[in-house]
Amino acid sequence: MAVKASPETIREMKKDISNTIRDIERISSGIKSGISATSGWNDAQAAQFHTLMRQIVSLTEAPVETLNAALPKLEKLAQSLDQYNRVKF
Repeated sequence: MAVKASPETIREMKKDISNTIRDIERISSGIKSGISATSGWNDAQAAQFHTLMRQIVSLTEAPVETLNAALPKLEKLAQSLDQYNRVKF
């Protein structure tokens, strides 16, 4: 039985996930900047806007922890595949 995954593919996935994390953090930061730029708004619609934007930030940041947790697991998988590929049958 052969393993059809390559360590390079796994590491490319890890790189893509790292880039996604950076993009999510950049988007979240931009939304937070937008919220702070409108802090002078003092009517009911502004309060709704700020509440909605905070919820969007929260939803945007939600997958970051899971994605960060996946990175070391992917590296471990890639290392295991490296070791497997060194074995000659």
